[in-house]
Amino acid sequence: MVAAELRGQSFLIVGYGREGRSVRQYLRARFPSARIGLADRQGFSPEEVFDAHTELFSGDSYLSGTAAFDTVIRSPGVRIQEISPHLGTATHLTSATNIFFAECPGKIIGVTGTKGKSTTSSLTTAILKNVFSDVRLVGNIGAPMLDYLQDANEETRFVIELSSYQLEDLRRSPQVSILLNIVPEHLDYHGGFEAYCSAKLNIARNQMSEDVFIINQSFSLLADQTRKFPGRRVTFREVDDESALVVVRNGAIFAQKLSSEPLMNVTDLPVMGPGNLQNALAAISCGVILGASPNQIRKGIEGFVPLEHRLEFVAERAGIRFYNDSLSTIPEALAHALAALGDDVETVIAGGFDRGVDMAVLGPALAASKVKTLILFPTTGEKIWEAACATSRGREYSRVDVQTMNDAVRTAYDFTASGKICVLSPASSSFSVFRDYRDRGDQFKDAVRRLAPSQLAAEGER
Repeated sequence: MVAAELRGQSFLIVGYGREGRSVRQYLRARFPSARIGLADRQGFSPEEVFDAHTELFSGDSYLSGTAAFDTVIRSPGVRIQEISPHLGTATHLTSATNIFFAECPGKIIGVTGTKGKSTTSSLTTAILKNVFSDVRLVGNIGAPMLDYLQDANEETRFVIELSSYQLEDLRRSPQVSILLNIVPEHLDYHGGFEAYCSAKLNIARNQMSEDVFIINQSFSLLADQTRKFPGRRVTFREVDDESALVVVRNGAIFAQKLSSEPLMNVTDLPVMGPGNLQNALAAISCGVILGASPNQIRKGIEGFVPLEHRLEFVAERAGIRFYNDSLSTIPEALAHALAALGDDVETVIAGGFDRGVDMAVLGPALAASKVKTLILFPTTGEKIWEAACATSRGREYSRVDVQTMNDAVRTAYDFTASGKICVLSPASSSFSVFRDYRDRGDQFKDAVRRLAPSQLAAEGER
């Protein structure tokens, strides 16, 4: 089937990052003497060695040779609209994701949503590893998926975290698709929320009737938009609902068609907050569908280690607990962090790159909290402050604008009382100040840990 995605004898890889390198390795292993082109606006490392059958295109004209290739393979993050004007009349445009789906011999469990993809994918993998002998976690959270095709067979189960960039031009859907929440994000890339939603919905749009589509029935808009999708629909909910497969009843999680006994209490989950409860219910639903027993589900969840940069406890300094939620790139994620950590949150570090997302949801979330101080990065710091003030319900906040993470953490230490919490939950992308969310979270953790107990004692421990 891979021939449907790799046509002709020449291939151009557009975007030479981690996935582009994976595609090149994949192509060279299968077509040793094929003509391969690499196109990347930023250019290539002088240390990297390319063979005689490889052509390089870089700079502003990096797409100038596109029409001369039979197949063009787009990397995530390179917009289709940027490539399309340069395609030849017979050029086939595809992606590593489409190639993987065409060649994969095993079963694919795909996970997408605006937030929660990584946690849900990891929880699902942890459960399924107790059911199947060969389960591989790939996609955004793992290594590029083409790297995992070697030695896979019909018994292999792939759990794939799929971004909107990967889903935008996906022509096939997973045998099991999990759709989490969708709220505005990446609007600058997709050109609007409608196009972003459409890309996400490709995870289930092309399923077969025998496939399974797992969705949270509480998200009525998504439920309505996907009502006519061909896969068999399975739902979960955070409340009691006899029509859903997995529900919460009296503080316990039940898989209604699996057992009349509860699987576990919500408080026993290794992840915290309402968003992570939804993630766990989605993963449990997938486990039930694929034959996991109650004990296998419990074993997978109980052994799960929460992921880095997602409501990650960092340290306690002078009685202040510091949490790293750097993957919070939308306002809803900050609202979830406040709900998860509760009334002890006194200081929030937020703000970052402005992708045009409305911050209004933060007004009510902050007003319902006990937050006293907002430490804000540019450029969305101003929008967050406006949202907080617009729906303050009489609350008054202290505002401190910062440019570096060291200043943010030192300010948090000065403004937060002992016994309270400071959380880094930016509600924004990281690119204006930091390389990515990992860099932002790592800088936060480093700055917190540098608040060494001996140093604080010298300054006067509170």
